[in-house]
Amino acid sequence: MNDLASPPQTVLPSAPLHPDTLPAEDQVAAKDAQQIRKLKQQIRNYVKRHGSEEEQRLLKLAIEDISRFHANQRRRSGQPVIIHPLRVANSICQAGLDAATVVAALLHDAIEDTPMTKDYVREHYGPWYAAVVDGLTKIQSPEGGKSRAQQEATYRKMLRSMTKDVRGLFIKLFDRLDNMRDMEAMPQHKRRRISRETLNVYVPLAQRLGLEEISRENSELCFRYLYPVRYRYTKSKLEELWGWRREIIESMQQRLQELLSTKQVHAHAVESLRVDVVDHVYPGVPLDHILKGFLIVVETPLHCYQALGVLHTHFSAVPLQIRDYISNPLWNGHQGLQTMLLIEGERISIEIVTPRMREGNRHGVMAFWQGTPSQLADYYRTYLDQLDQVAGDEQLRMTDVLKTMQNDQIQVFSPKGEVFALPQGATVLDFAYTIHTELGNHCSGAMLEDGGVRGTQRVPRDRQLNHGERVRILTDPSVQPSREWLNYATLAKSQLQVRRSIGQANAQRMRKIGYENLQSLLAKLQFEIGEWLQDSKVQAALEQEKLTVDRFLQEIGMQKRLPREFMKKHGLLAPERLSRVREMLRVGRLGSVFQGEESYFRITNWDDPMIRFEECCAPMPGDRIAGLLNEQNEIEVHQQECNEMLASRQTRVQVMWDLPKDEQRSHTLRIHTSEGPGVLYRVAKVIKDSGASIRDAQVSVISEEQAYHRIRLAPVSWNQYRKICEGLRSLKVVQKVW
Repeated sequence: MNDLASPPQTVLPSAPLHPDTLPAEDQVAAKDAQQIRKLKQQIRNYVKRHGSEEEQRLLKLAIEDISRFHANQRRRSGQPVIIHPLRVANSICQAGLDAATVVAALLHDAIEDTPMTKDYVREHYGPWYAAVVDGLTKIQSPEGGKSRAQQEATYRKMLRSMTKDVRGLFIKLFDRLDNMRDMEAMPQHKRRRISRETLNVYVPLAQRLGLEEISRENSELCFRYLYPVRYRYTKSKLEELWGWRREIIESMQQRLQELLSTKQVHAHAVESLRVDVVDHVYPGVPLDHILKGFLIVVETPLHCYQALGVLHTHFSAVPLQIRDYISNPLWNGHQGLQTMLLIEGERISIEIVTPRMREGNRHGVMAFWQGTPSQLADYYRTYLDQLDQVAGDEQLRMTDVLKTMQNDQIQVFSPKGEVFALPQGATVLDFAYTIHTELGNHCSGAMLEDGGVRGTQRVPRDRQLNHGERVRILTDPSVQPSREWLNYATLAKSQLQVRRSIGQANAQRMRKIGYENLQSLLAKLQFEIGEWLQDSKVQAALEQEKLTVDRFLQEIGMQKRLPREFMKKHGLLAPERLSRVREMLRVGRLGSVFQGEESYFRITNWDDPMIRFEECCAPMPGDRIAGLLNEQNEIEVHQQECNEMLASRQTRVQVMWDLPKDEQRSHTLRIHTSEGPGVLYRVAKVIKDSGASIRDAQVSVISEEQAYHRIRLAPVSWNQYRKICEGLRSLKVVQKVW
């Protein structure tokens, strides 16, 4: 059989392969490339519609730059790094922010993760872009790794940038949300660390800006990564509760809808507000109900008030639960009327809003933002002003800032009728510091008027304010801040001002001590302190050491600088004065020349604002003690053998007890003991044997094996108090006394 020649085959041009027909690795790469192309096109289309020609040029440059600078970089998930800034920028587009923010979002990681520099961004994009992108860049530690101080410095940098232009924070929030959505490939310890930071910092910030959906999605992701078992149980339990209560809730919902309809109040919707899984992120919230309340949506603000009247005339309203956030919106722009009704024996929360209010409450200002940066700044002006007061202070922690910026607020009035919005729990002292620092520093209390039957009443500065009160601050020039004030200064600004005032008072006192010590030394050397400090050689020495006279005296008082060493180093003992020193040396009395320059700081007052008795070792009168000087110019007193003190690098200060022997005062003892029969009897016997008596005692059981006792003593002398403490410490059942 003859073999026939095969006919020539025509080679057709190959069609592009669908990603699903490729090998697995190539499929992933093709899908990533497809996603990158799609994101770039969506972003280009948005900027073309909403941006200028210059912004379109910058967008083109930004896409080219991130493609070049992020080339060959991969995320832990295996995706190209460039997908992340593209997704963040696309989220900015979907939120309706301006084209400039979209371009900045593309560059937000470039300075931190690539060789791109702030100078490069400034040169090629402009100063605004450089400032925003730099504000989003973490502060790197010289040693590498992440320290708490480095993290707090990054937060302060971010807050400073945000107070100048809030758009930077929107980029950061979308950046964090995208990272949270893409954490499956992360090691567990990193997932937990990032989730904790998100929950503690970025969720409250999103809430504060009125970005409810971002806040809730981040919260749920944090819950899932931090507490996976409790997360699954909570979801299951809530679904179970909804099954049990669904018919009753829907019946209430229908009843409200019909009531409003019969009274000619047109309601667009009556929505049930269900408890969500994110409401149980923090443990301790009972899983015993599913209904939070109802949201009623009506046509106009006037209809909101009409609906409120209908509900209050038909159902019993719970007293003091009405909140009008239409005429006085919350800091984050949240609007609506809130009340609480008794429906079928249950307390039910009701919120009444218009469609525009509902969208604004869910998405913040972005629900109706028209692209003017000044509108954003105006919308968040109160918030930004509050942040600006604290953003640059190195003593402030992010948790303090966020505690101040919580969502729940009250509104109080000045005597002139001005409205002030404060966080719930704010005190008279907080209100005083909100008005003026000096008013807070000398606040002795306030006169309150609530418009009710109580009329006007005088209250102390630690009294918490209630919604709607009129407040007139009372001052006393003799009143000065003390550490006790920190217990009831709830605002970040108040805490900051109290600490500053205490620090300034302590510094002034240290200067006085330094002046007295230096004066004593110079008198023995036959110098007059005023002339000595004005001497040209002394002035030159101070300038060389970069010291002012006040700082020099303060460091002497703080025992950070010894006058003898300073004088020796700079040759400040003139030859004509040395004869006095030689004479003392000859008779063996040179030490007396410098007597007192290493003098002890004497503790003459237990409540001295400069003294802090540390709880790590709980020093008591009679203990051998030592001091450490902290950043607030306070002396932290420890027992000499305290491990924390021995490990500290803070400046050591010599301290000694010098309490008045005849003084009698009441003390509150806190005692940590093992739990068991007869423990309280043995503690009380030690106190009785010392000749003291107990005014009040409280016992809390910590666990089956431990208990906490709080005992207030009748006035005793310091000698009695020392005996009581020594006696309690000697008991085997006592673990700690402070």
